[in-house]
Amino acid sequence: MERKRKILAALADLKQEVAGPVPVGIIKSWQDSKRSAQAQSEILKPFEREGYFVTSDSSGLSRLTAERSLLEVMKMVSEPKEIIYNLGREIGGKGVGIWAADNTAMYYDASGVKAEQLVEKMAAAQKQIHSGPLQIGMGIHKGRFWELGNSLFGEEADLIENISEDFTEAKEIILSESVCKDLGGNWKDFLLHREDLADFKMPFYSLNYDNLGDSSGFDQKFLNEPSPEHFYPFPFSSDFFVALKKVRDFSSDQAVRSMDKFFRNKVVILIKTYHHKERFLLQELTEWVVVNAIWNEIVTKYDVEVVKSNGDLGIFVADKDSEAVEFAEDLLMSSRSVNDTVSIGLARGDVLLFNLDGGGKDIAGGAVNIASKISEDVPERNSLYIEASVEVPVNHASKYENFAIEKSKVIIGGLKFKK
Repeated sequence: MERKRKILAALADLKQEVAGPVPVGIIKSWQDSKRSAQAQSEILKPFEREGYFVTSDSSGLSRLTAERSLLEVMKMVSEPKEIIYNLGREIGGKGVGIWAADNTAMYYDASGVKAEQLVEKMAAAQKQIHSGPLQIGMGIHKGRFWELGNSLFGEEADLIENISEDFTEAKEIILSESVCKDLGGNWKDFLLHREDLADFKMPFYSLNYDNLGDSSGFDQKFLNEPSPEHFYPFPFSSDFFVALKKVRDFSSDQAVRSMDKFFRNKVVILIKTYHHKERFLLQELTEWVVVNAIWNEIVTKYDVEVVKSNGDLGIFVADKDSEAVEFAEDLLMSSRSVNDTVSIGLARGDVLLFNLDGGGKDIAGGAVNIASKISEDVPERNSLYIEASVEVPVNHASKYENFAIEKSKVIIGGLKFKK
């Protein structure tokens, strides 16, 4: 724990890129305060927002991933994002966070948009998305959030992200009670109470645009609004995004050649930290910053590249298997020494690695998915799983034992670090 205390003492000198999305000054103010509810309220007051948070997650992506190429799946995932962003932007919405994988997140200030207007736009988005190969579920919640580093934080933000990711179905929009209270007109006639979500702090209601149909007296014109052209906050470089939009047939030789320059063969190292639930958000974010500083300190000792790292989730890549394995072992042992609970997964393969136009990087590819499955989706914690595509150095072999697990009807095997 001495290592963490030293990092906290040096917070004023910590670089922002090491702190991730959390401004260093906020954490420094928290450390210098009495660390009470009042102190947190005063520190976060400038970052407090009241409005609507809209998040989405795809339905059936695992099946499509198994049937289609990576590039084809990326295009299918991209198209619903464009629709959601374009329609949302028309009424003052802004994208928050990094729109990685198949997720979206947009914030709408309560003073600038009405609930009916927002729900209409999202229903229109669902209609446009319905004609494509990938369907989505959406969640909308009105609440109070903290906006830090262009991301929304707080229990209410976590709540609706959880709802949209784990409880929505294709074409569905789930509305929290706080949204439904703001709805006027005859919208409430089309809402179905989600009784299966009774364990949450408030009731939730389901709206499926299919149920709107040609109902008597219901204004259908909004469902046919055209989507304007705006670039959503895509998680890749603009040249790749433009190239992706142009491709019509991913099996053609021309398409393969045009996209080949974006691929790299790398070992992906993915680490997930399981933080203790703290009473105060600022205490949790402090832990994120400290953990991220430790990761960045370890990176400097190896020939490893940081893709993304925020103290909660880290993704790194390496060219050499040996460097990746030694780096992962160092991450694991360092985490154990400061009582952090982590899980780490390694896999090698072709990936798309991007320098984002606004700064930072992102990554996509099968190796990322496998590394995620054997780190985040395994029951063990304080674990290190290395998929068979990565060669463990001979002088490290005695530290490992064989493993084989089934994920999404696929067997993944390799070596795992012995306890």
